[in-house]
Amino acid sequence: MRILKCAMAFVLAFCMLAVTVVCSAVATPDMIALTKSSDVDENIEPYTELEITEQGDSTYAARMHAPKLDNPYYYSNKNVFYKYGYGMPNCTCYAWGRAYEILKTEPKLCIYDAHLWYDYNKKNGYYKYGQTPKLGAIACYKYKNYDSGHVAVVEKIIGDTVYYSNSAWSGQTFYINTSPVDDPEQALPTADFLGFIYIGEFDSPTVDYDEYRITSDNGVNMRSGAGTSYQVVSAIPYNVVVQVTKTTNAGGYTWGYTIYNGVAGWFVTDFAQKISGDDTKPKPEPEPILGDVNLDSKLSVLDATVIQRYLAYIDELTDEQKALADFDKNSVITILDATKIRFALLKLEE
Repeated sequence: MRILKCAMAFVLAFCMLAVTVVCSAVATPDMIALTKSSDVDENIEPYTELEITEQGDSTYAARMHAPKLDNPYYYSNKNVFYKYGYGMPNCTCYAWGRAYEILKTEPKLCIYDAHLWYDYNKKNGYYKYGQTPKLGAIACYKYKNYDSGHVAVVEKIIGDTVYYSNSAWSGQTFYINTSPVDDPEQALPTADFLGFIYIGEFDSPTVDYDEYRITSDNGVNMRSGAGTSYQVVSAIPYNVVVQVTKTTNAGGYTWGYTIYNGVAGWFVTDFAQKISGDDTKPKPEPEPILGDVNLDSKLSVLDATVIQRYLAYIDELTDEQKALADFDKNSVITILDATKIRFALLKLEE
C-alpha cells in the first residue's frame, strides 16, 4: 500500500510538470540571473524592497527590481510553479508570485502555460478583464508562431507609458519593459496581446513628472542610488528625453530618478536640460553631503585634506564633521575615508 501511495504521488507530480509549460523572452546583458534559495523564511515581509505609491485610500507597491531570494512569494512552496520545479526565471512563476505578493492571498490564476491565462480567467470568472492597462493587472500574450505565451505585470503608468515587470523562461530572472498606453502589444511585438486580468482595483494616481533632455555629449551614467558610490546600472545617451519622477541632492549634485530602456536608476540632472514640468514646485531640501568635511556644500579634494589633518592631530573636527568624514560608513575615521573621497571625485570626472 505504501508503495502504491508513493507511485500515485509521483504520477500526480509528473502530470503537474507535464502541463506547466512556460514562456520565453530575450535576455539583456545588464540583468544578472538569480538562483534558487533552499533556505526560505516563510514569514518575511517583502514590501521593504518595493516602491510605495500613494493612491488615495489605498497604496500600490511597484516592483522595479528583482525579488530577493528569501522572498517566499517567488522562492518557496507558496508558489505553485516553484513547488513543482518551474521556478524563476519563468514568466508564469513570476506573475503568479507577483499577484500573490500584491493580494497577500493565493491568486486564482491559471497554473498552466501563459497563453492560456486570459481565456482561463474569462471562462471561470475569477477576476475582471479588459484591454485597458491598470496597476497590478496581468498582461497576457500568445506568441504568433507557436502555442506558448507570456505574462507580465503592470507596475507603473506614467503619462502615456506603461511599465511592466517580467521574468523569462531560460532567460532573465527579472526585467522591465514598456509600451504606449493604447498599444500593449509593443511590449512584446512577437506575440498577440490578449488582454489584461485585473486582480484588484488600484486606482491609478496622476504621477507627477518632469522631462529632461540629456545635454552631455558623452551621455550620463545611471546609478542604482543617488550618489557616485552606487553601482552604474545603465547609461543614457546624448539628446535622449527621460521622465523624472523624483529628485534629491547628494554629493553636491541634483539627482533625478527615471526609467530608461527598462532599467530604473538615478542620474545627475546637471548634465541635462529640463524641458517640461512645473518650475514652481519647491526644490528638494539639501541633504548633508557625505564626505563634505569642510562644510562648503560640495565634495572636493579639500575634504580629504581635512581628514588627513585630523588624523595627524593638527585640526579638530566637530561631531557633524566626524559623521561626514566617515565616508565608508564603518563608524571609524581612517585614511581610507580620505582615499575613497579622492576615488569618488575621479568617478565624477568620468
